[in-house]
Amino acid sequence: MKPRQRKIIDGHIHFPHFTHQNSLISILRGAGIDNLAVVCTPDEQRLSLVPDALHLKGHYPDQVFVFGGLDISPLLITPEIAGEVFAHYVDVLMGLGVDGIKMIEGKAEIRKRLPIPDFDAPVYAPYWAKLANDQIPLIFHVNDPEEFWDPDKVPAWAREMGWYYGDGTYIDNETQYRQVLNVLDRHPDLRVTFAHFFFLSAQLDRLGTYLDRYPNMHVDLTPGIEMYTNFSADPQKTRDFFLQYQDRIIYGTDIGARALLTDHTAGIEPEESLARIEVVRGFLENEGPFKLTHAGFLFGGPETTFHGIGLPDDVLDKIYYQNFERFAGQTPHPLNPEAIVEECERLETLIKAMGAFQPGMAGDVSSVTAVKSCFSR
Repeated sequence: MKPRQRKIIDGHIHFPHFTHQNSLISILRGAGIDNLAVVCTPDEQRLSLVPDALHLKGHYPDQVFVFGGLDISPLLITPEIAGEVFAHYVDVLMGLGVDGIKMIEGKAEIRKRLPIPDFDAPVYAPYWAKLANDQIPLIFHVNDPEEFWDPDKVPAWAREMGWYYGDGTYIDNETQYRQVLNVLDRHPDLRVTFAHFFFLSAQLDRLGTYLDRYPNMHVDLTPGIEMYTNFSADPQKTRDFFLQYQDRIIYGTDIGARALLTDHTAGIEPEESLARIEVVRGFLENEGPFKLTHAGFLFGGPETTFHGIGLPDDVLDKIYYQNFERFAGQTPHPLNPEAIVEECERLETLIKAMGAFQPGMAGDVSSVTAVKSCFSR
């Protein structure tokens, strides 16, 4: 598929290490991607990937948006006031120059590994109120594909990744949906994008009821390859859905996810990244069946057939950049180097302390030290 010359913002990219800058930018430029949003997640060895993302934004301040991840240490040290601490940390992150907040804490695997309270519990109330009152955009990963809870349907590769959740030790996905919808009922002003189509690509009618109920809710198109299998099962219904909710869908690819999930030293791979771009753009732009020419992580081989829905140009423009700009702003927030250095110094101290408090949980300060040096110049 030959990329069309149009403005595109990739609203969901992972940047696991500051040394990946050149490879990522080269991939995106080659694919005609103008701007990007880096979504930050906790890291067991480094606690936060926010410094790495800010490092990238420092080099491309007009192109890079950053959605900062929460400092998870309150869940381990002071869980009874975690929501208050998170609310304060939102101010810290925004003071650094981030453009919004990213949460992966709704992924069942993460909830099992951390003492995360119910999202609608009183302890979280100050945090949700902070986001809603200050109109800070949130990208939220909630659940995973529903088949990950079904022993007869979970893919073998998901089991290998540790993503089978049906053994009774993980939170149930419907329980988690109820909790998150309770939060939206209590905070209707919360501006949120649910990653991976809220994992409801096989339940479009249900997703439509939520989009109707919550006018500040969006979904993004980052694969989850099951999304595109589900979309292809009934292309006309899918196309009708995209036309009806064309103002609520945001383009994203999850580039960098493989490096994040496996080994960040492997870097961000061009072939796997191009497969992600190809499947999303092919689905949006092609009419009828299409196959990938690039090999992607967990995407299946070239024999896999997807079905495009051939959206008109004005709808594509909304999905490719206009909806993101309404959600997060037309330009990235300016950075505050002095505050970034201060936060890096705090993280250095905390990483070392966490390593002593809970061996194996933290300990690698090399990245945050290097980023601090960059902003100290």
